[in-house]
Amino acid sequence: MDATAPLAHHAPMIETRDDIIDLIGNAAFSEARDLVMAKDDFAPAFWDLRSGLLGELAQKLVNYGLTLRLTGDFAHETAASNAFRDFVRESRRTGPIFFVDSPT
Repeated sequence: MDATAPLAHHAPMIETRDDIIDLIGNAAFSEARDLVMAKDDFAPAFWDLRSGLLGELAQKLVNYGLTLRLTGDFAHETAASNAFRDFVRESRRTGPIFFVDSPT
């Protein structure tokens, strides 16, 4: 199987820690190393760093040697939170989550 595989854009919304575990498990099962998902695939709580969900996702990606290209417009979230803006800026430099405008 190709080591770079986008996940289905119409995947169920990722809302909980269990959903994160399922996402990582599905990636490992399909032998994907680089995931591509849309902002809309995730519950709004992910973009509030206080929820811990985005941090947990990032840690699991690192632990399993995966990267995630996350597509979408995050202008509202970066304007509303300095912490989120800093997270996006650092992630764009170092990963494992790369915030991009389009999947290509």
